[in-house]
Formats: sequence, structure tokens, C-alpha cells
Amino acid sequence: MSVHPVSLFLDLLFPPRCAFCGKLLDGPGELCGGCGNSLPFREEEAVVQRIGENSYRCAVTFYYDGPVREGVRGLKFGKKSWRAKVFGRYIARTAAERLSGEFDAVTFVPVSRKRNFERGFDQARLLAEEAARLWGVRAEPVLKKTRHTRAQSSLPGGAARAKNVQGAYAVPHPERVRGRRFLLIDDVCTTGSTMSAAADALRAAGAAEVVCAALAGGRRAGET
Repeated sequence: MSVHPVSLFLDLLFPPRCAFCGKLLDGPGELCGGCGNSLPFREEEAVVQRIGENSYRCAVTFYYDGPVREGVRGLKFGKKSWRAKVFGRYIARTAAERLSGEFDAVTFVPVSRKRNFERGFDQARLLAEEAARLWGVRAEPVLKKTRHTRAQSSLPGGAARAKNVQGAYAVPHPERVRGRRFLLIDDVCTTGSTMSAAADALRAAGAAEVVCAALAGGRRAGET
């Protein structure tokens, strides 16, 4: 099979890199050998967890460790938005395997306008758009973050994080969610405070059901 000259030119300008660690790839694929052999997949029984006071089901693919943590930080803080295409596919596969039949629409946890301006994109939206594209649907921006909040990672525990995002999300057009079942996507789910606050806003606006999916969350035993 011949390679299109445009692809060759783009590879010379932007040589393919590992979606997680960013190393140059010396062969086909999207992951380097090191990351491919060390991705911290969650154990089968730990993929789906319950989050928030309303006990939403949330499917999480990886622990937030090693190359996954490096990859997510590169996406969010290193302006490596192209990584979202790879990460979105992992989310799509996990959601399809573990939450199939539980949703008929896809949305995401939005960042604030300030954070969106600083980064130049909303990482959760990119992840949701890729996952939805694979299913032949559209990720719908039905949620709005009503105020800028402190980064959840800067807060010490679940109670502080829950308070930080309490009431921080709203649905400007409830008619777009009323009676529908949503899959809510975000990049990381640690205590579940952010996703459950956004899910609560969807339910308050009339969504029939909300299930959640994230790329990563939690730490493996023995990790610091």
C-alpha cells in the first residue's frame, strides 16, 4: 500500500509521538513500547464505581498513574490537544463495554471560561467529541460552568472538593436534556465531586438518567 505524499510531508514536519509520554515513535501505532506495556488499567471489578450522594455509575479506564498521568497532564497543561483523540477512544471502548444501553446522548463536564481561555480548548469536550464520533453521534454542550473554581487537585479531600464545585454547573436550556439519558464524560475522576456536581445539574434540569465515564482516576495500591 502506497503512502500519500501529504502524509509523508506531515510526518516530517510533525513526526508521530506517543500519546502518553510524547516520545517519538519508530513504528506504526500511537503508543511507544514502554507505555504500551505499562498502562495502568483498572482491575475488572474496579472499572465501574459509584460517585456522589446520588451514587452515579462511573466507568473509569485507568488509574491516574505513570504514563496516563503524564499523558493527561500533557493534554491539559502542555497544550497537546491531539492526545484527546487517542484518549477519547479508550473512554469510548470502556463506556461501550460497561455502560452500553444506559445512555442515548453524550455530553461533558465543561471547564470555566477562564480556564478555556488559558488552555485554548476544553479537554473534556475534545474527549467527548472523539468518543461520540466513534458512535456516530454528536457530543452535546448542554452544561455550563457558572463560575470559576479552584483546581480540584489543589484541594485536600473529598469534602473540600465537593464544596468547591457545589452549584458550579447549570443547564441553560433544560428542554435539551429533559427526559433524555446522558453519558457524562471527563478526563479524570478522583473523588467524583466534579462529575457528580455536573450530573446533579443534568438531573435537576430533567434528565431521565446520567451515567459517567472518565479516562482515569484513583491510584494503584502502593503508589504515592
